[in-house]
Amino acid sequence: MKKQLHLYRWIVWGLAVAFYFYEYFIRVAPSVMVDDLFHSFNIGAGVFGLISAAYFYAYAPMQLPVGIMMDRYGARKLLTIATLICGFATLLFGVSLKVWVAIIARFLMGGGSAFAFLGMVYISSHWFHGKILARLVGIGNSLGMLGAVGGEGPLAIIVHTYTWRSTVISLGIIGVLLGIAILFFVRNEPPSVKHHDTKPKTSLLKSMKLACKNSQTWINGIVAMMFYTATTAFGGLWAIPFLQQTQGFSNAEASFAASMIYMGWIAAGPFIGYVSDKICNRKVLISSLCFLSIIFFCLVVYSPISAPIWIFILMFLLGVCLSGQLLCYSLAIELNTHEIKGAALAMTNFLVFVAGSAMQTSVGFFLDTKWTGGISHHIRVYSLENYQFALALFPLTMALAFIFNFFIKEKKKPWCKKRSAL
Repeated sequence: MKKQLHLYRWIVWGLAVAFYFYEYFIRVAPSVMVDDLFHSFNIGAGVFGLISAAYFYAYAPMQLPVGIMMDRYGARKLLTIATLICGFATLLFGVSLKVWVAIIARFLMGGGSAFAFLGMVYISSHWFHGKILARLVGIGNSLGMLGAVGGEGPLAIIVHTYTWRSTVISLGIIGVLLGIAILFFVRNEPPSVKHHDTKPKTSLLKSMKLACKNSQTWINGIVAMMFYTATTAFGGLWAIPFLQQTQGFSNAEASFAASMIYMGWIAAGPFIGYVSDKICNRKVLISSLCFLSIIFFCLVVYSPISAPIWIFILMFLLGVCLSGQLLCYSLAIELNTHEIKGAALAMTNFLVFVAGSAMQTSVGFFLDTKWTGGISHHIRVYSLENYQFALALFPLTMALAFIFNFFIKEKKKPWCKKRSAL
């Protein structure tokens, strides 16, 4: 019986992680369909950025209530509904013939996807011992980001082989089937655990008010949002068309290059967290990695380096440095009291994805302002100068993160006090 329960808990956890993987996959998918979407909807970079960013217009505000909803209703109901919404919205995106329908579909995808990460955390905390919780969340996060990798390089090959519409429709069917599997297999608690009162002790509104009154929450949130824009808006969208139109990369090459940013995150994220715990200083690492991110980004966009092997290496190193943004979530907890740490995390994540959606759209409109009328195969073509002008937003935002980081008043860690006492 114990062996069956042990296996079952991994099935439950695996389904939660599968939804997180799926959410990341469909989040970045438009980045490998740029030319196809330009041609199918007869649009430019500005509208394309709006279609992609519509996902975050729903995803960002949902970060605020999703934690409270998870506590009230449990993971099974919410993950089932969220996954089905993502699946049917992806199907809608695949058959859409009008821009406004595609925007609505992406908006619905974002709303459903907002439950993926916290759902995985909920399942991890309710089905496994607390001693391995951090490990499971770390592994789940890395597996989820593999969805971003799969949604770029490998997906580009599939789209090229089967067309973008048939590929997206297939992804929608997978999402619906995953939702059905979650409905039948996922439970909120192991059978041996008695249900307890899951109503939150503090209301969401009160928690948010307390978190907002702390100026350090805002400063850290600004650092987090400005540091993350290059990941979600460059790595998740604009890197691929940039490399295609200015460096002569094929769609597959550009997609794999963009996915190296996420590979850098996966490889370095856990290690950077470990180092920050060891040196008892998160600010130093954030400043250093932010500065290095600006350098690697500028080498990719503004230097004459164009050989694929070097672009791959630079994109990976950029991802390694950008993963330092994860430390902002640790700071969000440490800069606030225990009672409102959930609200502080929700607020930080909200700001991060608001900035991400704004940047995806802004880059597109900046490209359109500099467009000189170049068209190839009925698709708008932007020059290297156009991209360098629009993508200047990223080193600017990272520079702002670097500056605001100096105003964070990092608290001493309990384990550091113990060491110093020794």
